[in-house]
Amino acid sequence: MDLSFISDFFVNVSQFFQAAWDFIASGIYDFVKETMVFLTKVAIYSYIETSIFLVDVAYEVVQDIFVDLGIAAQVQSAYGTIPGEIQNALAFFGVPEALTIIFSAVPTRWAMKFVPFIGR
Repeated sequence: MDLSFISDFFVNVSQFFQAAWDFIASGIYDFVKETMVFLTKVAIYSYIETSIFLVDVAYEVVQDIFVDLGIAAQVQSAYGTIPGEIQNALAFFGVPEALTIIFSAVPTRWAMKFVPFIGR
């Protein structure tokens, strides 16, 4: 009669308990660490996505406010009252482009104040 199944049973039981002990000794730490890394990545990604969304919303609101106030139209009409020679000199130095950059940067900066965690 072959009794090798008894030794195989005890070998398998020993391997099971060894695997369980290995999981308890180091597997739990690895599992918790990987879980925390994953959750941290999710939190950082969510924060960045939320910040981008809030900046977009705040920028659109401030742009609408500036359009409603008619600031761009007032600047254009004031620039149109300047004599042609002076306008040419200002265009040579790039003043109209600079004004465009300034008048898009000011509302953007103002919009950033309304974004949580970014604006202060």
